[in-house]
Amino acid sequence: MLEEMTTFNDIVKFTVTLVSILNPLGVVPIFINLTSRFSDENVSAIATACSATVGITILLSLVLGQQILSFFGISIASFTIGGGLLLSSMAFSMIQAKQPNAKMTEEEIEHTEMSREIGVVPLAIPLLSGPGTISTSIIQADGFKTSYHWIGAVIAVILISLGINLILTYSRPIGKKLGRIGLNVMTRIMGIILLAIAIEMIISGSIQVAKLFK
Repeated sequence: MLEEMTTFNDIVKFTVTLVSILNPLGVVPIFINLTSRFSDENVSAIATACSATVGITILLSLVLGQQILSFFGISIASFTIGGGLLLSSMAFSMIQAKQPNAKMTEEEIEHTEMSREIGVVPLAIPLLSGPGTISTSIIQADGFKTSYHWIGAVIAVILISLGINLILTYSRPIGKKLGRIGLNVMTRIMGIILLAIAIEMIISGSIQVAKLFK
């Protein structure tokens, strides 16, 4: 029973972390801007392509991330510290209701306005599933010790992808309903949560590194 609760808590933390980083509501204004010339039917197709790509990217990061780190000789401890620092910089931008530069710059957004593949690039990669999402997935996977962890993680990723699809599909009415102020408030809340998670990651990684030198 205790082990099941621990597993459940791990999956909840994993899910909350991913949702905070992805911040699909915060992407709504950019999505509306990039898809302003498209019909509602095309917007739905773009949202589906985007959410599917995000899900696949996260799953690949979970499964293959640690093998990639091992290939380059990078320890999970140092990667955890680096990931925490990256997330903290993203969190500070979100607290100011700004789009994190670690995801995508304004120049890149303007450059891709006419692209027909915006569901995949830049919306899914790197706007939603950018370096922060990928690094967090790799770090979290290190704590998955049982099959229940992996099953829970896969279910969480699927649900998150479906949520992203729903939000982006109905981005136009959502944008009108919440308004710019409402979206900014949600972004700031996600930023505060993300900053707390980033601090925990930095502390955890530092403790692991300290143990190596004892």
